[in-house]
Amino acid sequence: MRHSIAFSIALVLSTLSHRATAAAVGNLGYGILQPDEYDRPNAMVDPDIQEMVSRMTLEEKIGQMTQLNQDLVLGKDGVLNKTAVEFYANNYYVGSYLNQLGRNNINFDHAEYADLIEQIQEITLAANSTYKIPIIYGLDHIHGAHYVAKSTIFPHGINLGASFNPKLAYETAVVTARETRAANVQWTFAPVLDIPMNKQWARVYENFGEDTYMSSVMGAASIRGYQGRYKSDRSRVAASMKHFIAYGAPYSGQDRDTTIVSDRIVHDYFVPGFKAAIDAGVATAMESYIDVNGEPVVASNKYLQKLLREELGFKGMLVTDWAEIANLYTTHKVAATPRDAVRLSISSTSVDMSMVPSDVVFADELRSLVRDGVIPESRVDESAGRLLQLKKDLGLLEPDGWKADRSLPIGLPEDIELARQAVRESATLLKNENKVLPLQAGQRVLVVGPTSNDLSHLAGGWTIFWQGATEDAWHGPSSDEQFYSNGTTIYNGLRAAAPEGTVVDYQPGFDIQGRDINMSEVLEAARANYDVIVAAIGEHVYAEAPGDIHDIRLPQGQIDFIRALASTGLPVVTILVEGRPRVLDTINDDSAAILQTYLPGPWGGLPIGEILFGKVNPSGRLPYTYPKHVGDINLSYWRQANDVFDPLYEFGHGLSYSEFSYSNLTTTATATDGILVPGQTHQVSVEIINEGPADAKHTVLMYIHQPVRRVTPPAKLLKGFEKIDLKAGEARTVTFDISADMFRYTGVDDVPQGTIDSGLVKVLIGDKELDFTVQA
Repeated sequence: MRHSIAFSIALVLSTLSHRATAAAVGNLGYGILQPDEYDRPNAMVDPDIQEMVSRMTLEEKIGQMTQLNQDLVLGKDGVLNKTAVEFYANNYYVGSYLNQLGRNNINFDHAEYADLIEQIQEITLAANSTYKIPIIYGLDHIHGAHYVAKSTIFPHGINLGASFNPKLAYETAVVTARETRAANVQWTFAPVLDIPMNKQWARVYENFGEDTYMSSVMGAASIRGYQGRYKSDRSRVAASMKHFIAYGAPYSGQDRDTTIVSDRIVHDYFVPGFKAAIDAGVATAMESYIDVNGEPVVASNKYLQKLLREELGFKGMLVTDWAEIANLYTTHKVAATPRDAVRLSISSTSVDMSMVPSDVVFADELRSLVRDGVIPESRVDESAGRLLQLKKDLGLLEPDGWKADRSLPIGLPEDIELARQAVRESATLLKNENKVLPLQAGQRVLVVGPTSNDLSHLAGGWTIFWQGATEDAWHGPSSDEQFYSNGTTIYNGLRAAAPEGTVVDYQPGFDIQGRDINMSEVLEAARANYDVIVAAIGEHVYAEAPGDIHDIRLPQGQIDFIRALASTGLPVVTILVEGRPRVLDTINDDSAAILQTYLPGPWGGLPIGEILFGKVNPSGRLPYTYPKHVGDINLSYWRQANDVFDPLYEFGHGLSYSEFSYSNLTTTATATDGILVPGQTHQVSVEIINEGPADAKHTVLMYIHQPVRRVTPPAKLLKGFEKIDLKAGEARTVTFDISADMFRYTGVDDVPQGTIDSGLVKVLIGDKELDFTVQA
């Protein structure tokens, strides 16, 4: 209990350091509710749910724990196999289905989703069972309702992190929830809170970034957006924090490979985001594919019982990731049989639902294990209770609560504008040599490159299909067909944003693999007819393990063609469209300006054009460390202070068309002679001036540093941030909380967040710093 209390106090006090806009209700900077007004899982299952569980058969309860993929009941032609649904309902009482719905690789729209899921519900409710219990349907809607045709698709999580604006995380989640619920889907597998320590990893872009504090704030905001008052508001969904835990640090950089990491790193960097999610009331959690130091998470009592339930106090429902219980036998090699795999997971952990997803082995083996006395039925009761409670909270157990609300709006103009605003605030200007940007009226601009004239590369993976919008739903050529013209390419965005008298033309130049298309014609035209070249490059679309790479550099052809473009003598403005920070090699030197747009989504083209032409002042900051060298795949800004650190661009880097100055860094701790003690909070304030020439948004970052402690300290840690609007010439004072508890860490005694060392500490804001003394 000592571990849990110490850890909780540290996280709560750390969370207080984020100071959002003063006008917001509850000091959150978003929404209309106080923090304690958002719904959250009950500490105990309701008495009526307990009564239901007591009357259900073993098979019915195990059915609630079983989640199947839709392809077991849906043909490729989009026709529901009602006989299959009846089989799973009558024989296994299946409680959940997941994944996208469509016909012949064309996704259903909201009405078609609602119709088909209602058919599944009607068949399920007709089963001969003790209670008529609807299924809960789940989708990976991580950046909009992107598996449902004609939904609003937002930038990915990494963009939201780069915005440093929790309000955007909240508002995009509100829209995603509404458009998901309009499809009769009650559950989204989001947000992603992994902390991508390894920059080669294929899931970097799903996360908010490498910093645990920023990710905590953004994750909590998105959870509140998805859920709101989900126990009464039927436009909201259950969120799922994922992937618990330590998924973002595969030692090899390959998805699902082993994570080799100390308990100190787990508690100090991976846990805080999940703790913040639990504090925000997250309804469900998903465990991770991996093993940590050889221990598969899905069978880990240490992580899924002691840490998640007992130390962090999670009361919600826990689901496995795809086939993870079976993977104990097939992949992790810790179970000798499928039966042993089920036994290991269910007897060792608090897993409530198995994302099976392709057979009924889990249900059969669990029933056998209970019948044989290996697993007590009370363990099944525990999970069935949490699952039924979730369904009750979402309204599924109410009369007709399983039917869709057909009045929920989708694709609203203000939702599209929100998607654009998220790009405006996240696109990050990395370089602007000789102020080549913003582009000027009357210039002749040539747009080239593989990400400049389609929507699919802007949207990335987890869009339309798991692997992104491609002709073959896998890794083939990109296809914009299923965006239904809902979006704007970079080329068209530049055309729309260009002032009168400006010429904007397009030629492809080369493809996403770096293969020549018409570069000789491009180079000839550039020299003869244009003033500046805009080259949009980046990555082909991918998701998860199919996106694994062994070289973090961009394709050599892209690198070479940027050099060729630079050889024309014209300034080259490079636009990066990429899910992870690919090493640029000579691109950095060959580009006069570089704009990192991450994966801005299909509505990203216009905001990118607005930034390039100066209609929007860029305000994004890097949410990760951008490596210079291919060997630096594990480089993070919070590395140990003695580590070699030679990035191309550091976490938090981001240029503006304006200049800012910092002054008057002061503290209320002067009354205590600058002494900080645990349990007490002081404030630090700093004045920021927009020196012009343009109005701007600007993110103020507050770091802390302890020069000496018992365990080698990190170089610095982010503990506060605020995004402000400043007109040219305007000054504003920003205030953050500071506490000795921010300097907690997991010490040599291995007590999570249990150590504070006395001594000198520093607060760093901009180019200013303040010294304090911690008395532990």
